[in-house]
This record gives sequence, structure tokens and C-alpha cells, in this order.
Amino acid sequence: MFAIWFAVAFGGSAGIAFAFADGWTGEYARMLSVLHMAPVLLATLLVQGPILKGAVLAPLGLKLMINRWWLVAWLAPVVVLVLGVLFAWVFFGVDPVLDVDSYLAHKRALMAPEHLETFDQLVRENPPSEPIWFWLVVQGLPAGLTINSLVALSTELGFRGFLFREIRGGFWRRSLLIGLAETAWIAPPVAFGLGFPNHPGLGLVAMLLFCVVISPVCVVLRVRADSTMAVAIFRGTLLALMLPAAELAFDAADWQRPFYGLAGSAALLVLLALLALHDRRAAQPLLSSGSASSA
Repeated sequence: MFAIWFAVAFGGSAGIAFAFADGWTGEYARMLSVLHMAPVLLATLLVQGPILKGAVLAPLGLKLMINRWWLVAWLAPVVVLVLGVLFAWVFFGVDPVLDVDSYLAHKRALMAPEHLETFDQLVRENPPSEPIWFWLVVQGLPAGLTINSLVALSTELGFRGFLFREIRGGFWRRSLLIGLAETAWIAPPVAFGLGFPNHPGLGLVAMLLFCVVISPVCVVLRVRADSTMAVAIFRGTLLALMLPAAELAFDAADWQRPFYGLAGSAALLVLLALLALHDRRAAQPLLSSGSASSA
């Protein structure tokens, strides 16, 4: 069953990556990213449904019993964003965008000269509010609970649903193997410039680190919330905060900035450490025991 899943999910996604090799840095890159996710969902539903002829929702961890870990999954990306911008400032000397004037200056720097007058008029009519970082974050959060979580769910049903169930071993082994699988899946678009248009080689290294570090965080959320939906909310909110992350760490190179750059991975390590501290006080330890069974 794993071979069939792998062939459909990875073969289909790689085929899309190579078929649109020139489009991963263009205006349609976001749409292609969503299309690239589709084979993972197709493979998961195909294997779990028609081939195994089994139930789909429960075996893939798609449970909708809301608990406090859903809230953790929703708000944790804000912590990662703040830490990521801080690390970009400390490690790479990036000046964080913390006020409206610097925010507008950076926005103007990205615009073609013919659009500046229109932009300045819009700013005069609708001036941004202080503190700018707060409003950037708040505007992104609703999408993490709605459309972005559904987009992220298409792959999380495969990685933290199907693979979580199929891969044997303890917490750390399962987390590592799922992280490496996700790296292999996303590597072709990254090699063509997705997320790292200026440094695709460094981008591959940064993405490997990101996938390996975020995987145990996602497994903790998967087990504690007893649902892949909580993981989808976490990943979807990260997606929703990508633009604020890029704007708040404007001067960082693509391989440095949060979330997928090194500053983002460093922030995820801190989040993982916080989850490990909580785990030490839990009635059923997860990280220290090595177990990764669903709650």
C-alpha cells in the first residue's frame, strides 16, 4: 500500500513540478503550489478508500472534536513569527520593520515607478495603523482557521495522517522519517525557485532543515489534539502569516527569513523546546518516552 501511495503522491507531484518548471517563481507560483498538493490528497484517499476499502476519516486522524490544542495550533505560528523576525535581526543583521514609515518605505521600494503615485494616494486615503506588526498579524490569522487550513489539510492527511499511521517506531523516528518524506516531496519545486528564487541551492538546504524541525512539532500537535485538523490549522496559519513574515524581515535573504529560511527553523526549534517542557509535565509524556501513539 505504501508503494502505491508513494507512486501516486510523489510521482504526481514531481510530474507537476517538472511540467511547470518555469512557473515556480512567477505570478502563478501560489496556484501551482496548491496544484502540487493535489496528488498527495489523491493518493491518500485512493489508498485508504477504494484500495483498502476502509473508513477514511478516523484512520487518517480527521477528527473534529475541538480542544485546547486547536488553539495552540492556531496561535503558535504567531510565536514562530515573532521569534523568526527576532532571529533574522540577531543572526543576520536584518532591520525589522516595526513602524509604519519603514513599512511604507519598503513597500515603495518594491513598486514600479509608474505605480508610486497611485500607491501614495491610497496611503493618504487609508493610512496604515500603528503598531503595523500587530495589524499584519491580525489580518492573517482568520485565513489560518478557514481556507488555508483546508489547503494544508490536503497534504496533512497524507503526512500526518497516512504516513503517521504507516511508519513504525517511536516519536523521534516517526517525526524524522515524515520530515524527510516531506522534504523529498517539496524539493523539486524548491529546486526550480519556489520560495527561494534567488538562492535555490541554499533553499534546498533551508527547506530540509525546516521540514525536519517542523515535523516533530506537527506530530506533537497531531497526538495531543488527536486530529490532523489541528496540524492543518498550524500549517495553514503559517501560510497565512508568510506575507507578514516577509514584510517584517524585509531585508533578509530568502534563505534567511521566516518561515522557511534559517531564522524560521531556529524559531521552530524554540517552539519545539517549549513543547518539550510541557511534555515533561504531562501525565503521558510523548517526547521523552519515544511513543507517538495517537491520544
